[in-house]
Amino acid sequence: MFERFRAVIGLAAVRVRRDRSRTVLAVCAVALAVLAVTMLGSLGLGVVDTGQQKFESADRDLWVSGGPLRIAPGTVGGFQGGIVDAHATSRRLSSSSRVDTASPLLFQTIYVGRSPDSLRTVVGVGATSSAGFQVRGGDGFGRDAGFYNAGGYNGTASRKVVLGDGVRSDLGVDVGETVYLGGTTSDARRTQYTVVGTSPTFSRFLGADTAALPLAELQAMTGNAHTDRASIVTLDVAADSDVTGVKRAIQADYPEYTVRTNAEQLESIIGNRILLVAAGLVLTVVSVVAGAALSVNLLSLLVAQEQTTIASLRALGLSRHVVAGVIATQGLYYGLLGAVGGLVMTVPFARLLNRVVASLFGFDTLVQVSPWIVAAGAMTAFLAGGLTAILAGWRASGVEPLAVLER
Repeated sequence: MFERFRAVIGLAAVRVRRDRSRTVLAVCAVALAVLAVTMLGSLGLGVVDTGQQKFESADRDLWVSGGPLRIAPGTVGGFQGGIVDAHATSRRLSSSSRVDTASPLLFQTIYVGRSPDSLRTVVGVGATSSAGFQVRGGDGFGRDAGFYNAGGYNGTASRKVVLGDGVRSDLGVDVGETVYLGGTTSDARRTQYTVVGTSPTFSRFLGADTAALPLAELQAMTGNAHTDRASIVTLDVAADSDVTGVKRAIQADYPEYTVRTNAEQLESIIGNRILLVAAGLVLTVVSVVAGAALSVNLLSLLVAQEQTTIASLRALGLSRHVVAGVIATQGLYYGLLGAVGGLVMTVPFARLLNRVVASLFGFDTLVQVSPWIVAAGAMTAFLAGGLTAILAGWRASGVEPLAVLER
């Protein structure tokens, strides 16, 4: 029995080496299926892990929003929606003994440049002060109460900005120098802001180039002053309070708003992109099925083309099971070689994708390969190889020597 088993494996190995074109096609098909599984799995893991890290680094417990932000082409700032009367709402929320801080944030598209003729778009982040995020190389900016002036928006503007690291590097400016900044190009060309620090906080969180400035000033330059609008209000819950309990209480007091924990906010972001997730899953399934189908077809064609050879071997005394075993083992070889090829390519492809994603969105570890993802890729290869082995072996066992040799 053992000798027969060795013979089957040896014959299958010889056939794999001899028919190189068929082997390359089958192995590449399985390897691509493995790569599709590992890349999609690594991307999904990275998205969730990166999202959790971003929310944890934001050091906030609850997120209050006034509905989805809508892209509004042709408007100053480019976004609509959010929370109105943001300053007063934040004061009411922070007046609770269970809330330490309530910080409104506004996200809008603005223009910034070192000269009036070299403006570029960035995400403007409006905050009541820079105390709520990391500032390096400067003092940041104080509260926007001076310009806000109890809702009048007619006080003295600070004209201070904290640039994201990427923006500061691209513009080539240092702390203490001035940049041109505004909600429109004409406004930016005649308005100068002093750089009072740099910060990685919002660039990392949003995955985009950012410039942070006092909330009231950003509201005024983007047409949001008359409604005192903010995109979200973030809450830091008191240490001795239960986050879930505070969330329920705030939701009951403000039914017109949506209150989410960090985990719920992340789920909402991923849920809004469910079509992309579904498309990725469909592509992965198609890749796996296509890889298995190509391997099966190649071996089925082999059986059809070599019916005479198989029939001759049967006529010489090789049993049906031995012939089927040789063809089936050939399919398993395809699966094994495809697994090795796909898994070997996984890490280089992950690094390449991370470089591309980092250059486009600023996230350098979005594709994360883990042992269970590698295991899933290997299982995919053996599934494809096993299916190929079963079907090809069945086809080979069905060859009747007399019927073929009499033709």
